[in-house]
Amino acid sequence: MAKIDVHHHILPDFYENFLVQANIPVGTSIPKWTPEASLQLMDELHIGTSMLSLSAPGAMIAGEPAKVRALARQWNDYAAEVRADLPERFGFFAALPALTDTEGSMAELKYTLDELAADGITLFTSYDGKYLGAKEFEPIWAELDRRHAVVHVHPVHSRGAPFTTPFLPQPLIDYPHESTRTASDLVLSGRKRQYPNCKIILSHAGGTLPYISERLVSLGNSIFAGILDDNSPRGDQIMEDLKSFYFDLAISGSANVLDTLLKWAPPHRILYGSDFPFAGGVERSSDAALQGYIMDERLRQLSYRDNALALFPRLGSD
Repeated sequence: MAKIDVHHHILPDFYENFLVQANIPVGTSIPKWTPEASLQLMDELHIGTSMLSLSAPGAMIAGEPAKVRALARQWNDYAAEVRADLPERFGFFAALPALTDTEGSMAELKYTLDELAADGITLFTSYDGKYLGAKEFEPIWAELDRRHAVVHVHPVHSRGAPFTTPFLPQPLIDYPHESTRTASDLVLSGRKRQYPNCKIILSHAGGTLPYISERLVSLGNSIFAGILDDNSPRGDQIMEDLKSFYFDLAISGSANVLDTLLKWAPPHRILYGSDFPFAGGVERSSDAALQGYIMDERLRQLSYRDNALALFPRLGSD
């Protein structure tokens, strides 16, 4: 079957130039990307359609708010052109300026969803040290909820994380934890329950969320119950909200990850992802491990394609 990849990045030259100039650590090196490289990988891994997105650090790399807005617009227009050339092979999640720029983010959200017909929106796990449940981001969540938008959440460097050793770059360990933190913040702040029409996809199998979910429920209902406010879920609602996310399988094809995730998450919430081109070839070994993992064929059909079709009906059922 032709998979639908919901975690697939593109690096046009103008964005790559920002990464080079800013000396942003994205791994051992900045990958060279072309549309042809994406298509080659997709054909190799039997991916029918990829949802293109901007990876960390996103448009914020441009610095000043006006430049950040301009870079987000430039990337969105470019992604729309890539999709227009091959609409059956590509979709895209629109980039926004920093969510701390409410006016700029709202304007870009409306432009990309109304004029470019973006398939969804990319948000990062935090902005200026604030996770996605922050009250100041409510206007954006309200608009996304009104539109029943698909939101792909990608981890980004934590502003306060200390540099302790060159052997622990943030994408190696901190990125899964950042996904866990922002998802937990969305749930415990009540934002996830407050805006139920947003279909929120967490990267990398939800980070460590499946593993620590019982801890969040038990401690959130007991010794830490005092931190919750009137909007926060209570009792079994916490677990219910934690399981209401979608979870992509980017770099998450190993049995250790899948045993935990598939036992915990509802089957209709699993989505395929590659993390190309930042995975440095691991997208191939992760895909091979996923292919070799024993699972019910109906679940494989759901996670490879059908769950994504429910989110992106324009792709059809063929």
